[in-house]
Amino acid sequence: MRQQKIFFIFILLIAVTICFVKCIQQSSGSDPRGPLYAGADACLQCHKNIADSYMHTSHNKTSAPVFFDSIRTALINTKTMVNYPNGHTVKLEEERRNILQSQFEGDKKILSEKMEMVFGSGEKARTFGYWKDEQLFQLPLTYLTNLHQWTNSPGFPIDHPYYTRPIISRCFECHSSYVYHYNENTRPLEITEKFKPNTIVYGIDCERCHGPAKKHIDFHRENPAEKKATYIADIKSLSRTQQSDLCGTCHSGNPVSFKSIFAFMPGDSLKNYYMYYPGSFINPDVHGMQMQLLQQSACYKQSTLTCLTCHNPHKAENKTQQTITASCISCHNTSLHNTQMIQEKKNCITCHMPLRTSRSLDFNNSTENKNIPYKLRTHRIAIYPENEWE
Repeated sequence: MRQQKIFFIFILLIAVTICFVKCIQQSSGSDPRGPLYAGADACLQCHKNIADSYMHTSHNKTSAPVFFDSIRTALINTKTMVNYPNGHTVKLEEERRNILQSQFEGDKKILSEKMEMVFGSGEKARTFGYWKDEQLFQLPLTYLTNLHQWTNSPGFPIDHPYYTRPIISRCFECHSSYVYHYNENTRPLEITEKFKPNTIVYGIDCERCHGPAKKHIDFHRENPAEKKATYIADIKSLSRTQQSDLCGTCHSGNPVSFKSIFAFMPGDSLKNYYMYYPGSFINPDVHGMQMQLLQQSACYKQSTLTCLTCHNPHKAENKTQQTITASCISCHNTSLHNTQMIQEKKNCITCHMPLRTSRSLDFNNSTENKNIPYKLRTHRIAIYPENEWE
């Protein structure tokens, strides 16, 4: 009996020790990317204003877990049902503060999956995924913000609902800052990519662009009088090519990758990560290939223009006509039609960076069997015919 008590106390002590260690690890804010990373919350102590501003940007909101209250607003005053030619319907349903995409044949529910992760900031669109056995699958319906409309997810079959398209690590590389992924032999000669959901660093965070910050934070906490940023990447100090490559990790298309772009550090070269398809620079798509389009522009070739010339990544892009025009006029102050454009209430990008329909994102409304153009502004700054202005 005495031995049983000693054994029980021994097991209890081990359990308490394990819990204590886990609590310490969690309270220390360990980052899934490793000990060199501090996590975005650690930046708040010294950079609160910048961090608060960045929270509202599309980069920060490009992926997130689904929160019922924030997504529910997209259900109000919208048609929450899509019909398919095979007679099936996908409806959005609320259940225990979850939102589900449910497939029906008549009144019979065939399949229902919970919306658990969202991709896209919502500025233009949001698409959703559900978890199953450490795989993430894209759901059949995507929300188009400007149209206030739910429609078939891009590239999906238009004749029937589809629930089994896996979301792969390449998607995470541009819509998150990290996720641990691994390959598993699920069947002979078949490899399945899987993820650890608790390792996801949602959105594009501070350290994705500035590099690991743990050493930087430790140094400045120990040396508060030192105001020069140390052990961290100052983007403006990078060369023009290095700046373009940093933005190009996500804004230069979907080429063949040699290794995970999660490993890219400020100052690295894209040539060490990507091999571009032959001809990918000839007619770049407006979705995800902004770098190639910009580099085709005379504005880029004949100046020191970079992405930061027009974009402040720390602030939400809600520019007015005046601020957009001011950015262009800072270089083109001798343009003869400035006054005319202002009087006609047009801004520079209407004519010189018009909206273009993406060829890589294909939305099709299954209910009406009608293609829905997905339009983005081209980053090829040029003189376009008036009938293309938009």
